[in-house]
Amino acid sequence: MMMTTVTEPKATPPVTFKGLLTPEEIRHYRYPVLWRAVVDMSLVWVQILAAVGLYVGWPNPLSFVTALVLIAGGQHGLYLVAHEFAHFAVLPRHRRLNDFFGTWFFAAPIGMPLKLFRFRHFTHHRLYSTVDDTKDTYRRDIHGYRLWLEMVKSLTAYDYLRHGFRVLEHSRQPSNRRQGVLPRGSLLPLVVAQLVLLGAFWTINPWLYLGLWILPLVTLTEMFGKIRALMEHQPRDCQSGAAPGSGYFRDTPGPFVRSVKANWFERLFLSKINFGYHAEHHLWPQLSYQYLPRVHRRLLERGAFDDPRLGNEKTYLSTIRHLSQHEPPQQSASSIASIHAADDAVEATDDAVKPNRPASQCADTPVAGD
Repeated sequence: MMMTTVTEPKATPPVTFKGLLTPEEIRHYRYPVLWRAVVDMSLVWVQILAAVGLYVGWPNPLSFVTALVLIAGGQHGLYLVAHEFAHFAVLPRHRRLNDFFGTWFFAAPIGMPLKLFRFRHFTHHRLYSTVDDTKDTYRRDIHGYRLWLEMVKSLTAYDYLRHGFRVLEHSRQPSNRRQGVLPRGSLLPLVVAQLVLLGAFWTINPWLYLGLWILPLVTLTEMFGKIRALMEHQPRDCQSGAAPGSGYFRDTPGPFVRSVKANWFERLFLSKINFGYHAEHHLWPQLSYQYLPRVHRRLLERGAFDDPRLGNEKTYLSTIRHLSQHEPPQQSASSIASIHAADDAVEATDDAVKPNRPASQCADTPVAGD
């Protein structure tokens, strides 16, 4: 069997905030509290099982639709948990065990080869906001009616099939095949997991495997993933155009990433295990999800979100509203100066006065205390 070694990437330059976290904090934040991780990740399956139980106990059209949506949120949650395993962030001292649990309990049930995902995802970390990024969902235009058009693409399984073909095409490129991005035997867990799920649904009704597992997986789950990706990496109009010719998506001064503080309802579908703290994750991808809220507070205290390469929103709903509306683009003046000002600010002492918001940020961007 071909062995694949994948190196954990550093955050894409120039988004670095030297001195924000100490080396001791970074080492400590790599290791999650294991019992809490077990509880948090088990709750994803609890949501799925509760949704199935809802329909089985009260079979009617309303309970079916409710179960469908909740299961899709749970399936998306399985993806988010598998992402944590892909970063070796659940059992960092035991990587083989990390991959075993990540593959069999989270990635395989949704048809995702964990090692292939890891390879593509680490490439995303190195190249996000560029044309070479393996993730391109966030480049979709969702202004006005186009938001609804994108939802239709997901709900008709077009996005699922398109994504599948693109992943397969990428894995078959000669350079990637030589690196063994899809090791022999990677498909076995996927097949076994689907057979187990089919058997479990068969004890109730074999059609439920199609109706309550495959149907949400290829439609709603894909839509939730698309919405989340758009929120993470698509700049608003008022955050775009500050650096013409920069080479980054929408002419931002650097690779753009946004954090979103999801409410409890949004966490059911879009943002389990602190996934909304996405800027923090890209800055320090080796950290456990459990410490990202703490890092977020540190960024707020130091005025880091004044940097035009970082976004910060209160909810996913507010982010969708902002991205779907036309706003005046930013002028290029002072954008680079804003970056230097933000970098200087986060290296200042805790009692330093937070700098004024630079012109390259939107007026309603949440700040410290929001």
